[in-house]
Amino acid sequence: MKILHVTPFFYPAWAYGGIPRLSFHLAAEQARQGHTVHVVTTDALDENRRQKETRFTVEGVEVRVYRNLSNRAAYHLQLFTPRGLFEERGRVRDYDILHIHGHRNFLNTGMAAWAREAGVPAVLMPNGTLVNIERRRALKAIYDILFGRRQVRAAAAFVAVAEVEKRQFLEAGIPAEKIAVIPNGVALDTDDAGIRFAEKFNLPGRYLLYLGKITPRKGIEHLIAALPLLKDRELCLAAAGNDMGHLAFLKKLVKKLGLDSRVFFPGLVTGPDKAAAYKGAVLTVYPSRDEIFGLVPWESILCGAPVIVAAGSGSEEWVGGARAGTVVPYGSPSALAEAINRNDPQAAAEQVKRGRAFWQERLAWPQVARETLAWYAKIKS
Repeated sequence: MKILHVTPFFYPAWAYGGIPRLSFHLAAEQARQGHTVHVVTTDALDENRRQKETRFTVEGVEVRVYRNLSNRAAYHLQLFTPRGLFEERGRVRDYDILHIHGHRNFLNTGMAAWAREAGVPAVLMPNGTLVNIERRRALKAIYDILFGRRQVRAAAAFVAVAEVEKRQFLEAGIPAEKIAVIPNGVALDTDDAGIRFAEKFNLPGRYLLYLGKITPRKGIEHLIAALPLLKDRELCLAAAGNDMGHLAFLKKLVKKLGLDSRVFFPGLVTGPDKAAAYKGAVLTVYPSRDEIFGLVPWESILCGAPVIVAAGSGSEEWVGGARAGTVVPYGSPSALAEAINRNDPQAAAEQVKRGRAFWQERLAWPQVARETLAWYAKIKS
């Protein structure tokens, strides 16, 4: 099968969160399983850097890169404006299927329209972005009226990464027969290169870990507010991730609560630093709402660190369903503190063990890629 993945950010644009990692691992695994896999993306890497290469190959996947008019607009507004994309219009018909990652951007909207024009089925995998939540909601609503709804109607099929996302699709009027629930795969190089995270990032001692983008919906403020309620007053928090406009608020909260000596913001961590962060943590806490899947808890489990996640999310569905972590109500510092206070190393180790077994069965990339390819085949039949 000849597959084209379409995503506004791709390897190695890790500052953009889960979608660049997920699209990369899925494309690479499909290539390993013998398919011809290409990617169309933009040059967005992070707030300050762009991808310099316009064509490159990684893990057997050929990647075509289009330069955004503004990297700043791409990062801060998620406004992707790929110059020269029109040349892809004539190439779309060469593929058996388009797999579109994310929603509400000109790259995906244009490619979806050309796929429909060419009679090539497009699979839309929003990964939590179909619903209008969090920032810039008015702009998103306008985009939906002008382009987004049309793109949804044009899609041949959809991938939901959890039942909670499938319900969102159904509420949006998408027919059930067009939806497959396929979890995200999880992969992480667990080699920490001997790094001691606490020492490298000047933490005073034992720490809780939050890892992910610094945005309002992640619930980091509730975790910070839980610290004064902990029995262990020496336990600190490392909130590691790139700032998407919420860091200043969190720093003011830390100062207000007098927690300057217990809360640290190491920034985006990747590679061995990331593995070391998980391995050194007492617990990884992921208190996010509207989390359609949640890669971080599973990465933590692969590194042997127990996890706490928030209820009412895809994290609860997968982590809680596998009995691989502790689930607490979203937005409750007292519930977070209670869960942290009662953490039992033996029970936590059992949770991690169950989580690893579940990952091997359902979330390892070879299995996820096979499920996705089977969905493509059904769409094509």
